[in-house]
Amino acid sequence: MSTANTIDFTADSLSLPPLPLQRPLLMIGHGTRDQEGRQAFLDFAKAYQALDASRPVLPCFLELTGPSIQEGVDQCVEQGYTELSVLPILLFAARHNKFDVTNELDRARARHPHIKFHYGRHFGITPKILELWRDRLAALDQPPKEQPVNKLDAESSNLQPSTNQPSTSRQETVLLFVGRGSSDPDANGDVYKMARILWEGSGYQTVETCFIGITHPRLEEGFRRARLYQPKRIIVVPYFLFTGALVKKIFDITAQQQEQIPEISMTCLPEMGIQPQMLSILREREIETQLGQVQMNCEMCKFRMAAVGKEAAHSHSHDHPHEHGHHPHHEHNHSHQAPDPYADLGQYHQRIWSAP
Repeated sequence: MSTANTIDFTADSLSLPPLPLQRPLLMIGHGTRDQEGRQAFLDFAKAYQALDASRPVLPCFLELTGPSIQEGVDQCVEQGYTELSVLPILLFAARHNKFDVTNELDRARARHPHIKFHYGRHFGITPKILELWRDRLAALDQPPKEQPVNKLDAESSNLQPSTNQPSTSRQETVLLFVGRGSSDPDANGDVYKMARILWEGSGYQTVETCFIGITHPRLEEGFRRARLYQPKRIIVVPYFLFTGALVKKIFDITAQQQEQIPEISMTCLPEMGIQPQMLSILREREIETQLGQVQMNCEMCKFRMAAVGKEAAHSHSHDHPHEHGHHPHHEHNHSHQAPDPYADLGQYHQRIWSAP
């Protein structure tokens, strides 16, 4: 289904700065039961390894699929390494980054006390990601014959960009920015910030921000709000690194909306995928870990606030690893069959600032 196709590039063409150290890199993905999504992450790690063979790059996953973080660490240990750079391949600093991955590293540290972990930061809001989305939006302004293919295959919803897009101005278009959704208010706020920065100076009528799960407003509500502006076109921006069940759900819901409201042209852009900008950001994050320059803003982290409220012993100075206490790992079941604990908006507000 993915349309974020890989392209040919080399380390020289990307102008990647050299690595200060040849320390192995453990790349941690979220994990998915969707085989296409899993393979996309593995391909991303493979592409990054191909740019620089001076140290091993080992991909692993937090949950839902393998290899696990523990298996990735074991593989490094078996190869004789005693220090690892660890990077969460995540867009925002939410629970997984602050809490779940660090708990797994605590487990690995207990099993291998002689191993030193250098934990890096998430991708965050960066100019390179902004450049990627601006380029994709600019491609939609081109005449149909110059547009890149942007459609789902026959196994998906068969949504395609409208052929009348060049005659639809940006002033008549609403961007619908779709985040994953998190139980961390700080991360949800960053989604809104990224959407706003993308919209600033773009010429689009407005941008609406929504989520595919956990938090609110959900995608269906996002479409309802976008339609209030009476646009001729809605462009859906799935803010995801790789394809997977949730990205495909965004495409499917967009296709359903298009069928129900045919008078509004609807286009769903692809996920970010394996692009030069993403590989360049990854190199920046790896160098940060090697130089000990990782910085994170924790003023609005609910885990920190909960710890401060309980007069926790640690100072939270962020000498990484980024540890928020030793809590049992939260086992996530993303089968999408269980009741949604965040569905009721009233209950959502009561629980969202509570740390586990």
